[in-house]
Amino acid sequence: MNQGDSQDTKGQSGLTATALFGLCPRCATKGAWAGPGALAARCGACGLELERYEPRGRAMYLVVLPVTILLVLAALKLDELVQLPVWALIALWGVIVPLVVTVALRFAKAAALIARLEKEGLI
Repeated sequence: MNQGDSQDTKGQSGLTATALFGLCPRCATKGAWAGPGALAARCGACGLELERYEPRGRAMYLVVLPVTILLVLAALKLDELVQLPVWALIALWGVIVPLVVTVALRFAKAAALIARLEKEGLI
């Protein structure tokens, strides 16, 4: 057995695997996400009710607001340094902004999900 591995955590996915690849935190099978930023209702393999533990409401503002501020500052700095044409800025930021915000939300939701499951002793 590797250092740091125990029988309690063997086979379980971590934060990165849950956020990026949609692996269930309990059984590590695919299908934890129903959409880009929404958890599935339940895991198809182990039946874990993922939607029950999804953070809702104003809690996600704490993730979206700092990410948005950083993206605006990055856009201003890039415009100052490179001075791209407007069409290029629209194309660039039209792809980057949704991608970055979605990844940040998935990591935040996955972290909240794993923390709540560990608190209740389900993983």
